Amino acid sequence: MSALSAVLSAVRAAVVRLRHGRPDGNVILAFALCLGLVAAASGSAIDYGRAAMARTKLQAAVDGAVIAGAKDTSTAWSASATNALLVQYAPAEAGGIASDFAKATDGTVTGTASQSVPTAFMGLFQVASITISVSSRAKLVTTGSRVCVLLKSTAAQALTVNSGANVTAPNCEVHVASAASPAVIFNASTTLSTKRICIAGAAVIDNGGTHPNVVKSCTTVTDPFAGTLPAPPSTTCQYNGGNWNGGTASLTPGVYCGWYNFNGAPTVSFAPGVYVIKGGGMNVNGGTWTGSGVTFYFDDSSVIQFNSAVKATLKAPTTGTYAGILFYEKAGLGQSNFVFDDSLGHDLDGLMWLPSRNVTFNSGSQVAADKLTMVFNTLILNSMTWAIDLSTTKGMTTTGAVAGSGGSGGVHLLQ
Repeated sequence: MSALSAVLSAVRAAVVRLRHGRPDGNVILAFALCLGLVAAASGSAIDYGRAAMARTKLQAAVDGAVIAGAKDTSTAWSASATNALLVQYAPAEAGGIASDFAKATDGTVTGTASQSVPTAFMGLFQVASITISVSSRAKLVTTGSRVCVLLKSTAAQALTVNSGANVTAPNCEVHVASAASPAVIFNASTTLSTKRICIAGAAVIDNGGTHPNVVKSCTTVTDPFAGTLPAPPSTTCQYNGGNWNGGTASLTPGVYCGWYNFNGAPTVSFAPGVYVIKGGGMNVNGGTWTGSGVTFYFDDSSVIQFNSAVKATLKAPTTGTYAGILFYEKAGLGQSNFVFDDSLGHDLDGLMWLPSRNVTFNSGSQVAADKLTMVFNTLILNSMTWAIDLSTTKGMTTTGAVAGSGGSGGVHLLQ
Protein backbone atom coordinates (compact mmCIF):
# COMPACT_ATOMS: atom_id res chain seq x y z
CA MET A 1 0.00 0.00 0.00
CA SER A 2 1.36 3.48 -0.93
CA ALA A 3 1.81 6.25 1.63
CA LEU A 4 -1.03 8.20 0.02
CA SER A 5 -3.36 5.16 0.16
CA ALA A 6 -2.55 4.72 3.84
CA VAL A 7 -3.39 8.37 4.47
CA LEU A 8 -6.72 8.08 2.67
CA SER A 9 -7.61 4.91 4.63
CA ALA A 10 -6.80 6.71 7.89
CA VAL A 11 -8.98 9.67 6.90
CA ARG A 12 -11.91 7.38 6.08
CA ALA A 13 -11.53 5.56 9.42
CA ALA A 14 -11.44 8.89 11.29
CA VAL A 15 -14.62 10.06 9.59
CA VAL A 16 -16.39 6.81 10.55
CA ARG A 17 -15.33 7.22 14.18
CA LEU A 18 -16.55 10.82 14.26
CA ARG A 19 -19.92 9.75 12.88
CA HIS A 20 -20.22 7.25 15.71
CA GLY A 21 -19.40 9.93 18.29
CA ARG A 22 -15.98 8.65 19.17
CA PRO A 23 -13.71 11.57 20.22
CA ASP A 24 -10.49 9.89 19.13
CA GLY A 25 -11.67 10.46 15.55
CA ASN A 26 -10.50 14.10 15.81
CA VAL A 27 -7.00 13.03 16.69
CA ILE A 28 -6.84 10.46 13.94
CA LEU A 29 -8.17 12.95 11.36
CA ALA A 30 -5.60 15.59 12.32
CA PHE A 31 -2.83 13.00 12.19
CA ALA A 32 -3.99 11.76 8.80
CA LEU A 33 -4.07 15.25 7.35
CA CYS A 34 -0.55 15.95 8.62
CA LEU A 35 0.61 12.65 7.20
CA GLY A 36 -0.95 13.64 3.88
CA LEU A 37 1.01 16.87 3.77
CA VAL A 38 4.22 15.00 4.52
CA ALA A 39 3.48 12.48 1.77
CA ALA A 40 2.71 15.27 -0.72
CA ALA A 41 5.92 17.08 0.16
CA SER A 42 7.94 13.89 -0.15
CA GLY A 43 6.39 13.08 -3.52
CA SER A 44 7.03 16.59 -4.80
CA ALA A 45 10.65 16.39 -3.68
CA ILE A 46 11.08 13.17 -5.63
CA ASP A 47 9.54 14.68 -8.77
CA TYR A 48 11.64 17.84 -8.53
CA GLY A 49 14.73 15.73 -7.92
CA ARG A 50 14.05 13.78 -11.11
CA ALA A 51 13.53 17.05 -12.98
CA ALA A 52 16.83 18.42 -11.65
CA MET A 53 18.66 15.29 -12.83
CA ALA A 54 17.03 15.61 -16.25
CA ARG A 55 18.05 19.28 -16.44
CA THR A 56 21.68 18.40 -15.64
CA LYS A 57 21.66 15.83 -18.44
CA LEU A 58 20.01 18.27 -20.86
CA GLN A 59 22.56 20.97 -20.00
CA ALA A 60 25.44 18.60 -20.74
CA ALA A 61 23.79 17.65 -24.03
CA VAL A 62 23.35 21.28 -25.12
CA ASP A 63 26.95 22.04 -24.12
CA GLY A 64 28.07 19.21 -26.39
CA ALA A 65 25.76 20.37 -29.15
CA VAL A 66 27.07 23.96 -29.30
CA ILE A 67 30.64 22.64 -29.25
CA ALA A 68 29.85 20.40 -32.22
CA GLY A 69 28.22 23.30 -34.04
CA ALA A 70 31.18 25.60 -33.40
CA LYS A 71 33.66 23.00 -34.63
CA ASP A 72 31.74 22.52 -37.89
CA THR A 73 32.66 25.42 -40.18
CA SER A 74 30.53 24.13 -43.06
CA THR A 75 26.96 25.15 -43.86
CA ALA A 76 25.80 21.94 -42.13
CA TRP A 77 26.83 23.17 -38.68
CA SER A 78 23.21 23.29 -37.44
CA ALA A 79 22.66 19.62 -38.28
CA SER A 80 25.89 18.77 -36.45
CA ALA A 81 24.63 20.57 -33.35
CA THR A 82 21.21 18.91 -33.46
CA ASN A 83 22.68 15.44 -34.00
CA ALA A 84 25.09 15.95 -31.11
CA LEU A 85 22.16 16.88 -28.88
CA LEU A 86 20.09 13.82 -29.77
CA VAL A 87 22.97 11.35 -29.52
CA GLN A 88 23.00 11.99 -25.75
CA TYR A 89 19.58 10.37 -25.39
CA ALA A 90 17.83 7.09 -26.02
CA PRO A 91 14.91 7.58 -28.47
CA ALA A 92 12.37 7.39 -25.63
CA GLU A 93 14.16 10.12 -23.67
CA ALA A 94 14.57 12.45 -26.66
CA GLY A 95 10.83 12.85 -27.17
CA GLY A 96 9.49 16.31 -26.53
CA ILE A 97 12.85 18.11 -26.64
CA ALA A 98 12.53 21.52 -28.32
CA SER A 99 15.87 23.01 -29.38
CA ASP A 100 17.17 25.99 -31.30
CA PHE A 101 20.69 26.89 -32.46
CA ALA A 102 22.11 30.10 -33.96
CA LYS A 103 25.60 31.04 -35.18
CA ALA A 104 26.93 34.59 -35.04
CA THR A 105 29.35 36.07 -37.56
CA ASP A 106 32.26 35.57 -35.14
CA GLY A 107 31.56 31.83 -35.02
CA THR A 108 29.82 31.81 -31.64
CA VAL A 109 27.08 29.16 -31.51
CA THR A 110 24.18 29.69 -29.10
CA GLY A 111 21.85 26.84 -28.20
CA THR A 112 18.67 26.52 -26.14
CA ALA A 113 16.61 23.44 -25.30
CA SER A 114 13.56 22.62 -23.21
CA GLN A 115 11.66 19.48 -22.25
CA SER A 116 8.64 18.48 -20.15
CA VAL A 117 9.49 15.88 -17.51
CA PRO A 118 6.47 13.75 -16.43
CA THR A 119 5.77 13.61 -12.68
CA ALA A 120 5.12 10.47 -10.65
CA PHE A 121 3.49 11.95 -7.53
CA MET A 122 2.47 15.51 -8.37
CA GLY A 123 0.06 14.23 -11.00
CA LEU A 124 -2.28 13.38 -8.11
CA PHE A 125 -2.46 17.14 -7.54
CA GLN A 126 -3.07 17.99 -11.23
CA VAL A 127 0.63 18.70 -11.98
CA ALA A 128 1.37 16.30 -14.83
CA SER A 129 4.86 17.54 -15.74
CA ILE A 130 7.70 19.94 -14.90
CA THR A 131 9.24 22.00 -17.74
CA ILE A 132 13.03 22.36 -17.76
CA SER A 133 15.08 24.65 -20.00
CA VAL A 134 18.81 25.26 -20.54
CA SER A 135 21.10 27.35 -22.75
CA SER A 136 24.76 27.38 -23.72
CA ARG A 137 27.27 29.17 -25.97
CA ALA A 138 30.54 28.04 -27.53
CA LYS A 139 33.12 29.68 -29.77
CA LEU A 140 36.02 28.40 -31.86
CA VAL A 141 39.22 30.02 -30.62
CA THR A 142 42.79 30.18 -31.78
CA THR A 143 45.21 27.43 -30.90
CA GLY A 144 46.88 27.17 -34.31
CA SER A 145 48.86 29.61 -36.42
CA ARG A 146 46.98 31.74 -38.93
CA VAL A 147 47.52 30.86 -42.60
CA CYS A 148 46.93 33.52 -45.27
CA VAL A 149 48.11 31.57 -48.32
CA LEU A 150 47.88 27.86 -49.18
CA LEU A 151 49.39 26.69 -52.48
CA LYS A 152 48.07 23.21 -53.26
CA SER A 153 50.28 22.29 -56.22
CA THR A 154 52.60 19.34 -55.69
CA ALA A 155 54.59 20.22 -58.83
CA ALA A 156 57.83 22.19 -59.02
CA GLN A 157 57.86 25.97 -58.62
CA ALA A 158 54.62 26.18 -56.70
CA LEU A 159 55.83 29.56 -55.41
CA THR A 160 58.08 31.89 -57.38
CA VAL A 161 59.17 35.22 -55.91
CA ASN A 162 60.77 37.52 -58.47
CA SER A 163 62.77 40.72 -58.16
CA GLY A 164 60.91 43.66 -56.65
CA ALA A 165 58.29 41.62 -54.80
CA ASN A 166 57.61 43.02 -51.35
CA VAL A 167 55.11 41.17 -49.15
CA THR A 168 54.26 42.18 -45.59
CA ALA A 169 52.22 39.62 -43.64
CA PRO A 170 53.67 39.48 -40.12
CA ASN A 171 50.61 37.88 -38.54
CA CYS A 172 50.15 34.84 -40.74
CA GLU A 173 51.85 32.06 -42.66
CA VAL A 174 52.36 30.95 -46.26
CA HIS A 175 52.06 27.19 -46.84
CA VAL A 176 53.43 25.45 -49.96
CA ALA A 177 52.32 21.83 -50.40
CA SER A 178 54.89 20.98 -53.09
CA ALA A 179 57.66 18.52 -52.28
CA ALA A 180 59.05 18.68 -55.83
CA SER A 181 62.44 20.12 -56.78
CA PRO A 182 62.44 23.03 -56.51
CA ALA A 183 59.26 23.64 -54.57
CA VAL A 184 60.01 27.37 -54.23
CA ILE A 185 62.26 29.88 -55.97
CA PHE A 186 63.36 33.03 -54.14
CA ASN A 187 65.09 35.58 -56.34
CA ALA A 188 67.19 38.59 -55.35
CA SER A 189 65.78 41.97 -54.28
CA THR A 190 62.69 40.47 -52.70
CA THR A 191 61.20 40.69 -49.21
CA LEU A 192 58.69 38.30 -47.65
CA SER A 193 57.96 39.37 -44.08
CA THR A 194 55.72 36.57 -42.84
CA LYS A 195 55.27 34.72 -39.59
CA ARG A 196 56.44 31.53 -41.32
CA ILE A 197 56.87 30.05 -44.80
CA CYS A 198 56.05 26.36 -44.45
CA ILE A 199 57.30 24.27 -47.41
CA ALA A 200 56.50 20.57 -47.69
CA GLY A 201 59.66 19.88 -49.70
CA ALA A 202 63.32 20.38 -48.87
CA ALA A 203 64.48 21.58 -52.31
CA VAL A 204 64.44 25.37 -52.60
CA ILE A 205 66.35 27.67 -54.95
CA ASP A 206 67.47 30.71 -52.99
CA ASN A 207 69.01 33.45 -55.12
CA GLY A 208 68.89 36.05 -52.37
CA GLY A 209 66.35 38.42 -50.92
CA THR A 210 64.88 38.57 -47.43
CA HIS A 211 62.58 35.75 -46.36
CA PRO A 212 63.09 34.79 -42.72
CA ASN A 213 61.21 31.99 -41.02
CA VAL A 214 61.41 29.52 -43.92
CA VAL A 215 60.73 25.98 -42.69
CA LYS A 216 61.51 23.12 -45.08
CA SER A 217 60.05 19.59 -44.90
CA CYS A 218 57.16 21.18 -43.06
CA THR A 219 53.67 19.74 -42.60
CA THR A 220 51.34 22.05 -44.48
CA VAL A 221 47.71 22.67 -43.62
CA THR A 222 45.08 20.60 -45.42
CA ASP A 223 42.61 22.65 -47.45
CA PRO A 224 39.75 23.10 -44.94
CA PHE A 225 37.34 24.54 -47.51
CA ALA A 226 37.36 21.73 -50.09
CA GLY A 227 33.92 20.17 -50.32
CA THR A 228 32.35 22.63 -47.86
CA LEU A 229 31.51 25.71 -49.93
CA PRO A 230 27.90 26.26 -51.06
CA ALA A 231 26.68 25.97 -54.63
CA PRO A 232 25.74 29.21 -56.42
CA PRO A 233 22.04 30.11 -56.63
CA SER A 234 22.04 29.37 -60.39
CA THR A 235 24.40 28.83 -63.33
CA THR A 236 21.84 29.56 -66.06
CA CYS A 237 22.92 32.55 -68.15
CA GLN A 238 21.07 35.78 -67.41
CA TYR A 239 23.41 38.27 -69.11
CA ASN A 240 25.44 37.69 -72.27
CA GLY A 241 28.41 39.98 -72.82
CA GLY A 242 28.75 43.73 -72.51
CA ASN A 243 31.02 46.73 -72.97
CA TRP A 244 31.50 49.90 -70.93
CA ASN A 245 33.68 52.85 -71.94
CA GLY A 246 34.14 55.27 -69.06
CA GLY A 247 31.21 56.59 -67.10
CA THR A 248 29.51 54.48 -64.46
CA ALA A 249 28.16 50.95 -64.35
CA SER A 250 25.89 49.48 -61.68
CA LEU A 251 25.79 45.69 -61.70
CA THR A 252 23.34 43.40 -59.94
CA PRO A 253 23.75 39.76 -58.88
CA GLY A 254 23.20 37.12 -61.55
CA VAL A 255 24.90 34.81 -64.05
CA TYR A 256 27.23 36.68 -66.43
CA CYS A 257 28.13 34.66 -69.53
CA GLY A 258 30.64 35.62 -72.22
CA TRP A 259 33.05 38.54 -72.08
CA TYR A 260 32.54 41.94 -70.46
CA ASN A 261 34.96 44.77 -71.19
CA PHE A 262 35.38 47.73 -68.87
CA ASN A 263 37.45 50.32 -70.76
CA GLY A 264 38.17 53.98 -70.22
CA ALA A 265 38.40 53.72 -66.42
CA PRO A 266 34.70 53.39 -65.57
CA THR A 267 33.34 53.53 -62.04
CA VAL A 268 31.75 50.13 -61.41
CA SER A 269 29.58 49.32 -58.40
CA PHE A 270 28.25 45.91 -57.39
CA ALA A 271 25.05 45.41 -55.40
CA PRO A 272 25.28 42.78 -52.64
CA GLY A 273 24.85 39.19 -53.81
CA VAL A 274 26.41 36.39 -55.86
CA TYR A 275 27.92 37.04 -59.31
CA VAL A 276 28.45 33.90 -61.40
CA ILE A 277 31.10 34.30 -64.14
CA LYS A 278 30.81 31.74 -66.95
CA GLY A 279 32.14 31.15 -70.45
CA GLY A 280 34.48 34.13 -70.60
CA GLY A 281 35.14 36.73 -67.95
CA MET A 282 35.61 40.40 -67.21
CA ASN A 283 38.42 42.43 -68.73
CA VAL A 284 39.09 45.51 -66.59
CA ASN A 285 41.14 48.43 -67.88
CA GLY A 286 41.39 51.14 -65.28
CA GLY A 287 38.73 52.66 -63.07
CA THR A 288 37.35 51.70 -59.70
CA TRP A 289 35.37 48.69 -58.52
CA THR A 290 33.38 48.80 -55.30
CA GLY A 291 31.12 46.25 -53.68
CA SER A 292 30.22 45.22 -50.15
CA GLY A 293 28.56 41.89 -49.40
CA VAL A 294 29.58 40.46 -52.79
CA THR A 295 30.68 36.99 -53.88
CA PHE A 296 32.14 36.04 -57.29
CA TYR A 297 31.77 32.43 -58.43
CA PHE A 298 33.69 31.05 -61.42
CA ASP A 299 31.78 28.21 -63.06
CA ASP A 300 34.67 27.30 -65.38
CA SER A 301 38.07 28.75 -66.31
CA SER A 302 36.52 32.22 -66.61
CA VAL A 303 38.49 35.06 -65.02
CA ILE A 304 38.41 38.64 -63.88
CA GLN A 305 41.43 40.20 -65.57
CA PHE A 306 42.50 43.27 -63.60
CA ASN A 307 44.71 45.30 -65.93
CA SER A 308 46.39 48.68 -65.52
CA ALA A 309 45.40 51.32 -62.98
CA VAL A 310 42.46 49.56 -61.33
CA LYS A 311 41.42 50.24 -57.75
CA ALA A 312 39.12 47.56 -56.33
CA THR A 313 37.40 47.68 -52.95
CA LEU A 314 35.48 44.42 -52.58
CA LYS A 315 34.15 42.91 -49.35
CA ALA A 316 32.60 39.48 -48.87
CA PRO A 317 29.25 39.08 -47.07
CA THR A 318 29.49 38.87 -43.30
CA THR A 319 26.31 36.83 -42.80
CA GLY A 320 24.26 34.25 -44.67
CA THR A 321 25.09 31.27 -46.87
CA TYR A 322 28.04 32.98 -48.57
CA ALA A 323 29.49 34.66 -45.50
CA GLY A 324 33.19 35.28 -45.88
CA ILE A 325 33.45 34.11 -49.51
CA LEU A 326 34.80 36.71 -51.95
CA PHE A 327 36.09 34.63 -54.92
CA TYR A 328 35.53 30.89 -55.37
CA GLU A 329 35.23 28.39 -58.17
CA LYS A 330 33.57 25.18 -59.22
CA ALA A 331 35.36 22.20 -57.71
CA GLY A 332 37.41 19.91 -59.95
CA LEU A 333 38.39 22.41 -62.66
CA GLY A 334 41.51 21.93 -64.76
CA GLN A 335 44.42 24.28 -64.22
CA SER A 336 44.25 27.79 -65.69
CA ASN A 337 45.76 31.22 -65.12
CA PHE A 338 44.44 34.15 -63.10
CA VAL A 339 46.39 37.41 -63.38
CA PHE A 340 46.40 40.64 -61.37
CA ASP A 341 48.28 43.34 -63.25
CA ASP A 342 49.20 46.92 -62.39
CA SER A 343 46.77 48.48 -59.90
CA LEU A 344 46.20 51.63 -57.91
CA GLY A 345 45.71 49.55 -54.78
CA HIS A 346 43.19 46.88 -53.86
CA ASP A 347 41.23 46.60 -50.63
CA LEU A 348 39.86 43.06 -50.55
CA ASP A 349 38.33 41.10 -47.68
CA GLY A 350 37.26 37.47 -47.75
CA LEU A 351 38.16 33.99 -48.93
CA MET A 352 39.69 33.52 -52.39
CA TRP A 353 39.28 29.78 -53.02
CA LEU A 354 40.75 29.16 -56.48
CA PRO A 355 42.60 25.83 -56.11
CA SER A 356 42.87 25.24 -59.88
CA ARG A 357 44.39 28.64 -60.66
CA ASN A 358 47.98 29.56 -61.30
CA VAL A 359 47.85 33.10 -59.94
CA THR A 360 50.24 35.90 -60.88
CA PHE A 361 50.59 39.32 -59.31
CA ASN A 362 52.47 41.35 -61.88
CA SER A 363 54.62 44.45 -61.89
CA GLY A 364 53.03 47.47 -60.28
CA SER A 365 50.37 45.64 -58.27
CA GLN A 366 49.76 47.61 -55.11
CA VAL A 367 47.66 45.75 -52.58
CA ALA A 368 47.67 47.86 -49.46
CA ALA A 369 44.87 46.63 -47.22
CA ASP A 370 43.91 43.07 -48.10
CA LYS A 371 42.41 40.81 -45.47
CA LEU A 372 42.39 37.58 -47.41
CA THR A 373 42.49 33.84 -47.01
CA MET A 374 43.86 32.46 -50.28
CA VAL A 375 43.91 28.93 -51.69
CA PHE A 376 45.60 28.75 -55.11
CA ASN A 377 47.36 26.10 -57.18
CA THR A 378 50.56 28.11 -57.74
CA LEU A 379 51.61 31.71 -57.13
CA ILE A 380 54.05 34.01 -58.93
CA LEU A 381 54.93 37.34 -57.35
CA ASN A 382 56.60 39.81 -59.67
CA SER A 383 57.58 43.39 -58.86
CA MET A 384 54.71 44.34 -56.54
CA THR A 385 53.85 45.51 -53.04
CA TRP A 386 51.41 43.56 -50.90
CA ALA A 387 50.27 43.96 -47.30
CA ILE A 388 47.94 41.19 -46.16
CA ASP A 389 46.34 39.72 -43.08
CA LEU A 390 43.87 36.93 -42.51
CA SER A 391 40.28 37.45 -43.67
CA THR A 392 38.06 39.00 -41.01
CA THR A 393 35.17 36.74 -42.00
CA LYS A 394 36.59 33.38 -43.08
CA GLY A 395 40.04 32.38 -41.92
CA MET A 396 42.36 29.40 -42.10
CA THR A 397 44.78 28.11 -39.49
CA THR A 398 47.15 25.21 -39.06
CA THR A 399 44.31 23.36 -37.34
CA GLY A 400 41.48 24.07 -39.76
CA ALA A 401 39.01 26.69 -40.97
CA VAL A 402 37.32 29.28 -38.82
CA ALA A 403 34.75 32.01 -39.23
CA GLY A 404 36.49 35.23 -38.28
CA SER A 405 40.15 36.04 -37.91
CA GLY A 406 40.35 34.88 -34.32
CA GLY A 407 41.84 31.59 -35.38
CA SER A 408 40.90 27.97 -34.91
CA GLY A 409 41.79 24.79 -33.20
CA GLY A 410 39.78 24.69 -30.01
CA VAL A 411 36.30 25.43 -28.72
CA HIS A 412 35.54 27.31 -25.51
CA LEU A 413 32.21 27.17 -23.74
CA LEU A 414 31.17 30.73 -22.93
CA GLN A 415 28.36 29.87 -20.52
